Amino acid sequence: MKRFIKLPKLSKGDQVAVISPSAGLPAIFPWVQDLGLERLQNIFDLTPIEYPTTRTMNAPLKDRARDIMAAFADPKNKAVFTSIGGLD
Repeated sequence: MKRFIKLPKLSKGDQVAVISPSAGLPAIFPWVQDLGLERLQNIFDLTPIEYPTTRTMNAPLKDRARDIMAAFADPKNKAVFTSIGGLD
């Protein structure tokens, strides 16, 4: 039986990862991505860190996987946000 782990709430100033594991749509719609980053900073007082493939359309799967693994492996990231989901 697996246990549910309750994570702590985010606090002001926490670093959060922003990745695009399915598609780099922020490359096509940068104003939407910029608005989201601005809100994370100005409304929630978080520090978003974008990973390399976040704004890259058709990034190789291995590069997107590298970003996912790096985002979750970094102990400074208190949360991981995705700009888009999908089937990849």
